[in-house]
Amino acid sequence: MPKRQIPAVEERDLLRAFLEHIPDGVYFKDRESRFVRVSRSQAAKFHLSDPVEVINKTDFDMFSEEHAKQAFADEQDIIRTGQPIIEAEEKETWPDGRESWVLTTKLPLMDHEGNIIGTMGISRDITYRKRVERELREYRVRLEELVAERTVELMRANEELERDIAARKLVEEKLAEQAQELARSNALLENLSLIDDLTGLYNRKGFFALAEHRMKVANRSGEPFAIAFVDLDGMKQINDTFGHQEGDRALVDTANVLRECFRESDIVARLGGDEFAVFIAEAKEDKIASIMSRIQQNLATCNRTEGRQYRLSFSTGIVPAGAAKPEDLETLLAQADTLMYQQKSNRQLSRDEGTAPEHCGEGPDIA
Repeated sequence: MPKRQIPAVEERDLLRAFLEHIPDGVYFKDRESRFVRVSRSQAAKFHLSDPVEVINKTDFDMFSEEHAKQAFADEQDIIRTGQPIIEAEEKETWPDGRESWVLTTKLPLMDHEGNIIGTMGISRDITYRKRVERELREYRVRLEELVAERTVELMRANEELERDIAARKLVEEKLAEQAQELARSNALLENLSLIDDLTGLYNRKGFFALAEHRMKVANRSGEPFAIAFVDLDGMKQINDTFGHQEGDRALVDTANVLRECFRESDIVARLGGDEFAVFIAEAKEDKIASIMSRIQQNLATCNRTEGRQYRLSFSTGIVPAGAAKPEDLETLLAQADTLMYQQKSNRQLSRDEGTAPEHCGEGPDIA
């Protein structure tokens, strides 16, 4: 039985249905790289309601000049050589500064006689995949750093073991316990996102995961530490007066001030909203006043920055801790939170009585 030929009108209908419903971006261009037909999904990517609107336009009308030049060069090379580009990862840059990634295939477009009359292509958006790959690389680096820190601790423990043979059994038990804790920590880290997207500090989950482990190590070694609770004053007033974008900037500035106040061995985190917390390693009780002073000094430096429309102000509570008075992290945070609110209340009372000192760390002072 002879093979049934599909009438030309049906082929046009098939092409129309294909371009109307395919989720990937499909396009056809002439020899000058002008669009002659695109899928509806490609038009939607250009924020156009009708694919017809893109006809006779070029990538220079849609993308940044940098991306459009590269795309034009690639397509002209295909027209000249007849060689396709197959499943290449391509970064797209847009006039508003956005970036996206696609997996693209570009082919020569030929007429019935085999003459190249343009190009055609299909692109699949892989922006999310590329972002996940980048986050995974960053996560592996952080995990390797954490493992390196734990490895140093284990090496120190082994040195102690060699110096004191009589205590070998006890040290071995401690090493086994540390190894188990490290395994639990690593398993936990695999399922947690530790970093706050806005400030780059640890988030609440990251703070609890790391600070609880550091507390156990400090309690075993007898080293003192402290937990600080920091609240950015006047956050609502900043948002209401200058907008949420400026509110985000205030949170980022707060994070930068806290980074400068503490060491790499400390754990600085944004718990959420305008609340921050810090695990301060090797912090004796008599050092609390100097820590508070250092915070105010760095805050004052930030507030003297040229062009600021308002002054940042913190309310801070710091609770010393250690093996002598062990508490869980939630309890220590609650105690630090109480001290913070006492400071905030005392400052407000001073303002109400007209006795509040005027310096760069006092109040948002929004003009």
